[in-house]
Amino acid sequence: MIRLTLKARPSFRLSLAGITPDRIADVVAAELERRPLVEGNRRGALGDWFRVEASGEPDRLVIVAGDDRLDDIGAGMAAGELVVEGDIGAGAGTAMSGGILRVAGSVGYGAATAMRGGELRIAGDAGDQLGGALPGERTGMSEGVVIVGGNAGGSVGDRMRRGLIVVAGAAGPFCAARMLAGTIIVGGALGAQPGIAMRRGSLVALDAAVPPAPGFADCGVTDLAIVQLIGRFLARSGLAALAAHIGPLRRRVGDLALNGKGEILTPP
Repeated sequence: MIRLTLKARPSFRLSLAGITPDRIADVVAAELERRPLVEGNRRGALGDWFRVEASGEPDRLVIVAGDDRLDDIGAGMAAGELVVEGDIGAGAGTAMSGGILRVAGSVGYGAATAMRGGELRIAGDAGDQLGGALPGERTGMSEGVVIVGGNAGGSVGDRMRRGLIVVAGAAGPFCAARMLAGTIIVGGALGAQPGIAMRRGSLVALDAAVPPAPGFADCGVTDLAIVQLIGRFLARSGLAALAAHIGPLRRRVGDLALNGKGEILTPP
């Protein structure tokens, strides 16, 4: 295991891109301390900000005393386990393709951006654009699983292509906007305009007070097999409170303004 303990809060935003278990598993502590990092416009080494300890499992990385100025944690990660004991900043799990990233606190803007595999578990809240697209790209998250124990900001799953996002709490406006495929599950309230410009995919909104979704046609109450499978997954994932709400749901199809074939499932 490699353990990084933050010495003091960075003065500016500090990117940890490239510091992942699969990329540093064979690196000795002394060499790891010299790995270059960038804080604002200042260049330095990992050892300038973190105390480095290495022992045991080489494919497990633990970051102690997280901070909301630590960005890009888990970016590009392909294997192993990365655990953060605290809050972190923007870009957590960007372009992640494998492994497990666990965050004991909350994450900032753009977590799971362009995610291509693996699992991201966030105990706290997530910022805007969870599972969204990189600037200039046409698609967002394309594989993988994201589970948020708290609330999420706006535009969850914007342009999402595949994969699963679960938000146990509330989600902000434009959830599932421009969604291409995949599944989003929200246990709490939804903000305005859910599913706008949706092409395909499923938004399962388990709160009874879901706002009206313009451009969606009501198809009545249904008990789809996929919904039952979702319930079993939630129960296995330690989200029994959400799984308890799974049952017959009202199905709305759209966004019809784009001839979309997505669906929003809500309590009847």
